[in-house]
Amino acid sequence: MKRLLLFALALSTVSTGILLAQSKTTKTANAKTPAKPKHKPAPVFLGNSDQHGGLIAKSVFDSLVRQGLTARDSAGNPVTVTEFRIYYKERNLYEDSAGNYYTDYEILTDFAKGNNLNSYVAIQDRTKNGDTAIFDDILVMMPDSAIVQGIGMKFAIGR
Repeated sequence: MKRLLLFALALSTVSTGILLAQSKTTKTANAKTPAKPKHKPAPVFLGNSDQHGGLIAKSVFDSLVRQGLTARDSAGNPVTVTEFRIYYKERNLYEDSAGNYYTDYEILTDFAKGNNLNSYVAIQDRTKNGDTAIFDDILVMMPDSAIVQGIGMKFAIGR
């Protein structure tokens, strides 16, 4: 009986060691080969242009933002923008009673489903030189229905 008990104990110890060794090699093999993403982040543009950030004239910004956002895949084909967030920083200059000027920024934010800005009517008459528009949290649907992150944009309205 003692022999059978010792044999069972030895067998369980060896099998446990084998299982632990196998699990460690599987984990290290998976850690060495991370899964590659199928799609890179998609470049996004303002309207039907090549504008994706930087200094932009007020009239150009106003006309392009009406067109919405467009995105392109790695081959340059248009793909669908499904949603995005805009942060619009409106710069206001004020003068206090002593004649000192100071700058104040009012930040408007909106989350849009689709590629068009929901509340453009709210900022349409407010755009002016010195304002900043940031498009972020952009999601793009690729032709194979995969959703990828779009590359954000930041525009300074001026010139």
